[in-house]
Amino acid sequence: MNVLGLGAHPDDIELMAGGTVAKWKSEGHNVHVLRFTDGVWTAPGGELMREKAAALAEERAAAKVLGYSVENLEYQALALEFKDQMVVDTLKRIQELKIDTIICPWERDSNHDHEIVARIAFAASRKVSRVLMGQINYYLREVFTPNIFVDISNTFDQKIQSLECYESQWSRQGTDWREFLDVTSRYYGKMIGVKRAEGFVTSKFLL
Repeated sequence: MNVLGLGAHPDDIELMAGGTVAKWKSEGHNVHVLRFTDGVWTAPGGELMREKAAALAEERAAAKVLGYSVENLEYQALALEFKDQMVVDTLKRIQELKIDTIICPWERDSNHDHEIVARIAFAASRKVSRVLMGQINYYLREVFTPNIFVDISNTFDQKIQSLECYESQWSRQGTDWREFLDVTSRYYGKMIGVKRAEGFVTSKFLL
């Protein structure tokens, strides 16, 4: 497979599909990640929570852990707007890399940037035979109910290792992330008879 991961922020791909990416890379598939924002954001009180240079360095480190190639368009985080140029940029990668599989955020995610990237994915994926939407966090407009699963029993630890590369975020949210991912991956694994799994919602999937 030639896989294109579309993420709004550094760490999105690792959260929703880190185990899947690591598994597919180990099987010889190609995975390229296109991120749309630099991930910089400030708290309501004005405190800078993520600095640009650090975020971009962290995403490169995470990419090495999982084995994918990465590029970042560096739009402003938390202010992403749907633009035709973003769809064109995505189509260029689809054509150049002969993409047959897309991983993107779930369209019902409550995060504005995640929702915009899902829209970009849908607009650009008309000729792509597989589109998988993943759950990045638990802030959703409705319950996330996956209909396709990937066994990550052997790559869950690699997923966690990649997330630890995002040091600024891990120091604040690591315990919460690990608990959430541990519970959901075990639950999805139970559903399909393996130790751990990642679940996705798909609008189309060619077998």
